[in-house]
Amino acid sequence: MKFIGKLIAYPLLAVNVVTALLLIFSCYGSLAAPIGRLPFASLSGLAFPFLYFLNFLFLMLWLFTWKKGSLVPLVTILICLIPTLKYFPLHFSKEKKVQQPYLTIVSYNTEGFGMDDNNDWTTKNPVLNYIIGLDADIVFLQEASSDIMKKAADEKRITEQYPYIVKSNESNSESCMSKYPVLSSEPITFEDSGNSCLYLRILIGKDTLAVYNCHFQSNQLKDNEITEYQSFIKNPTDSTHYKVSKNVIKRLLESTAKRAVQARMIADRARNETAGYMIVCGDFNDTPLSYSYHVFDRFMHDAYAKSGAGMGITYHEQRLYYRIDHIFCSKNLTPLHTRIDRTQKDSDHYPVISRIRF
Repeated sequence: MKFIGKLIAYPLLAVNVVTALLLIFSCYGSLAAPIGRLPFASLSGLAFPFLYFLNFLFLMLWLFTWKKGSLVPLVTILICLIPTLKYFPLHFSKEKKVQQPYLTIVSYNTEGFGMDDNNDWTTKNPVLNYIIGLDADIVFLQEASSDIMKKAADEKRITEQYPYIVKSNESNSESCMSKYPVLSSEPITFEDSGNSCLYLRILIGKDTLAVYNCHFQSNQLKDNEITEYQSFIKNPTDSTHYKVSKNVIKRLLESTAKRAVQARMIADRARNETAGYMIVCGDFNDTPLSYSYHVFDRFMHDAYAKSGAGMGITYHEQRLYYRIDHIFCSKNLTPLHTRIDRTQKDSDHYPVISRIRF
């Protein structure tokens, strides 16, 4: 305290208390369904990294100036420890040290096989060849071009590696490439939405693996809306950006409410699944601090939270950096090592790659 006067310390402490409460709200507010009186609570998790950083700065400030003041950010960080480790896990085991047996599972939103960055609609498409080069056991795709998938299913060099290919169709953009027999597949459509899910049953040895390959409701924000919203966040007193930002928030609330309904629908089916093992994966369009994430985290393992390290950013365009692609597995499966591969940049998503032991 002797380094800073009371006139400065106490107002700063008051600001710290406010940021601390907001951080707690960002961690736990999204547990509530995005309907009812506080629908905006479902978006609170988006502010988590910024609020956590502010509280960490306050912790450093108080440790060097007024140690009693450090109790506020320290207690807050402890209260938020479990959500923080979901958002930013700290498993630093090396992939090469993971020993067999395991299955390598990939979940990847290909953005139409990189349609914005290349015009190669043949099986020489760089995104498709990147996927083949991963040599995973099973690959689950979202936004997979049906034209390319049909060509892939007819090309010998691909079918020799992945003899079981389930193609997307016009109403369902999810696909699967598997080294193991696919016993059955079923598209699941969502009401009043262009998004969908692909349900599969895959034979692994003598066991059946049920998979829900999901692409939950997209936010469908336009580039100019995101730019205006970012300008509003930087300068909230500028009224020129307020109207667009208000529309952006309204659209985010509408889409997160749709995702909640879709997630509950898949979770209800998954809870009653008869297969011995189960995976729910795909593009959730939601972070680990969101309602649709919590729906599955209550009864399944998040592979990245259990065996990954760092923020694990999977969406990387429009200056928005979040982990919105997830692989959940039933609790009789063990995630050994999960990573995000940033080497392939043709899609606006990075793939999630997980080694999972039965």
